[in-house]
Amino acid sequence: MTPAGLEQDSHAAGSRDAEQEGRKAASLAVGALLAVSLGLTAALLVFSAYQYRSQVISEAENRSIAIARVLEEHAARTLGIHASTLSHMEWMVDDLGWDRIDGTPLLFERLKAMAAQSPEVQSYWITDETGRVRASSYEWPMRPLNAGDREYFRAHLNPGTMLYIGPRLNGKIVSDVVFTLSRRMELPDHRFQGVAQISLLPSYFTDFYRSVLHGSRDVILLMREDGEVLVRNPMIAPQDSAAIGHFPELISAPDRNGIFRAVTPSDGIERLLARRKVPDLPVYVVYGTDVASIEAAWRDRVLPYVLTAFPALGLLGLLGGIALHRSRQAVNAQKALRRANEALEGRIAERTRHLDQALADKEVLLRDIHHRVKNNLQVILSLLELQAQRSPELEAPFSEALTRINTMGLIHEQIYRSTGVSAVRLDNFVEALAGHLNSFHRRPGRTIVIRHRVEPVSLDLNRVVPFALILNEVVSNAYKHAFTGRCSGTIDIAVKAEDGSLHLTIEDDGTGAPEPEDAAPPGRRSMGMDLIRAFTRQIHGEYHFARGAGTRFDLAFPQEADPA
Repeated sequence: MTPAGLEQDSHAAGSRDAEQEGRKAASLAVGALLAVSLGLTAALLVFSAYQYRSQVISEAENRSIAIARVLEEHAARTLGIHASTLSHMEWMVDDLGWDRIDGTPLLFERLKAMAAQSPEVQSYWITDETGRVRASSYEWPMRPLNAGDREYFRAHLNPGTMLYIGPRLNGKIVSDVVFTLSRRMELPDHRFQGVAQISLLPSYFTDFYRSVLHGSRDVILLMREDGEVLVRNPMIAPQDSAAIGHFPELISAPDRNGIFRAVTPSDGIERLLARRKVPDLPVYVVYGTDVASIEAAWRDRVLPYVLTAFPALGLLGLLGGIALHRSRQAVNAQKALRRANEALEGRIAERTRHLDQALADKEVLLRDIHHRVKNNLQVILSLLELQAQRSPELEAPFSEALTRINTMGLIHEQIYRSTGVSAVRLDNFVEALAGHLNSFHRRPGRTIVIRHRVEPVSLDLNRVVPFALILNEVVSNAYKHAFTGRCSGTIDIAVKAEDGSLHLTIEDDGTGAPEPEDAAPPGRRSMGMDLIRAFTRQIHGEYHFARGAGTRFDLAFPQEADPA
């Protein structure tokens, strides 16, 4: 072979080596690009999975908190109304006395009518200081029964326990499972007088909880402060079981903004729990969302990306253009997921709006009830006035009843006209009541002026009625007795808040009302003084009269209601 041939062979070998080097470099570049693409894709997949997990958990937490707030509002309204009913039952006992309760069916008929109007109430019970059942909504005369062995009765032997929620138990007459809401009754000297008690049906709460339960493995609990379960939905134990669980760890567990994770002991399921304390009551509501369902929702949301990522990785190894196309598909899928998320958030917002609307409707319903009560009182007032006109001999005794009924009507009118239904503004109410009393007691040739200085404070519904009737009695008494033989006079009304108490002062410049009759036996006192004493005790206040140039009445009572 010639040297020229050797040179050509050497050049061909060099070209082949250069080509091999170029292919190797290209392979390395493709390999590096593929490795980088795989790494970036895997990192994005892990990051997206983490982000979606946080988002799903956040949605579950917000949903659980929203439902727990609805449950808290339901329990506060339901149990709060019955706590007020217990105070009314104590007032009925004070009004009737044990002898009339034993001798007449009047209290039984009242309790029976009240129980028929409340689907959540199984029965009402009243026991004396020995534990003997003196009245109920079941029967009259009352068979010999003693509730001294009941937990709620033993709890009220302690003077510091005014309001108590007992555990689930079986009734003594009817074996229905109930839980109790009870109140300690006291004599004026704070001695133990007995217990007023309401037996509530857990099934009423279970039916409501079923309507707000989100998932099939979610759980709702109504619990006492000691962890005793009063209501559970869904139920695991039989419906007629008195004890369905005692889980103090669910009450004492630390939380973050009301949310914590725990395994519910009754079924061993790990749940995300939202816990809310019902205001002014020793009871909690707990809503639990199944953690497994949250994980499943997260997997369902991430799975489309996982299924899309692996084919995209395979196609990325074959052709860069296909990889670009797949990336565009991923962007489209991201947009579709975002739209799905927005639709889901819209549904959650719509559900929340419906819940808010339901709460607003309940408030409107309560205002409508006060409006109807006011109208009914007006009808009663008109009937009594008509009767008094036809029977002149009844005009004097009817006049006091008419002012009391009208005072109660004014209370309900103020509630109806206000934007809320939990309290009454005293300045507006006193102004309206003063106008009514001045109009009612106006006589030809006599001018009595009522002046009022009332701070813009509000009083809750449980105490505004006794406050108003005390005011009515004292002012009416001044009209009747303080200005005898005079053609003019002035009555000053003042209400101010000081050191956590409200102070009511009523002062006239007349000749003086009759001396207070506190020292007289109960059978000889006027009804007005008996009402003043009873209503003052009901709002835990103190009062006294003072005689000078006229008569001065002072009343002081706590500004805030007793939380018990």
